[in-house]
Amino acid sequence: MRSAESPRQETRERLIDAAGPVFAERGYRGATMREIADRAGANLAAAHYHFGSKQDLYREVARAHFERLERRLAESGGAIDAKDTAKLSRPELVALLRARVRAMIETFLDADGVHATLMQRELADPSELPFIVRRWIDPMRRETEQLLHCLAPALGPGAIEFAARSVMGQVIFYFTHRPALLLMMRRRAYPAGFLDAITGHVVAFTVGGLDGIAQVSTAKPCRPQRARGSRS
Repeated sequence: MRSAESPRQETRERLIDAAGPVFAERGYRGATMREIADRAGANLAAAHYHFGSKQDLYREVARAHFERLERRLAESGGAIDAKDTAKLSRPELVALLRARVRAMIETFLDADGVHATLMQRELADPSELPFIVRRWIDPMRRETEQLLHCLAPALGPGAIEFAARSVMGQVIFYFTHRPALLLMMRRRAYPAGFLDAITGHVVAFTVGGLDGIAQVSTAKPCRPQRARGSRS
């Protein structure tokens, strides 16, 4: 027997599921609570009852999608614990980076495209970006920096910060540039195995880049040679 709260909870979940595509299609400013309620098969009063405002519903949609990413990271072995990460061997750190990168790329290339499109719209026309950055993006950035620091402990915070940005840039590239890439590849969709190929490249490029930067930063500066016959 279902509890009295079950139908209410189901309505709430339907509203969140319906709101994601509407916000992705219309943006925060263009979406309306009425359209979301209609798509969810609920009435407008129910939408306001469960969420109060469009802002509250939008934040719940963001929460649902970032929590899905967090679950994906945990299930794939890409979640980062600062204390445990510091104890890992280099091969284990590389494997952790691979799992993390793969989970993030997979999220951006999800068939429904809601998470990636919502983020793209937020960057182009910010509405709740400060909240999203503070609640989810910045903590994930710090986790990635922790992992990169363990891979390249000789690098300073500034270099690690740039490296983390480079990782994220590579991750989102295959979503933001997908139409042009597919045209150049003469395909309608990414081929089977492309996710693994992207992941392998991003990880190899990142690890190689960290090693290269570390070598450059620790190399002795080249001093100009004194010309023959010159006096000191």
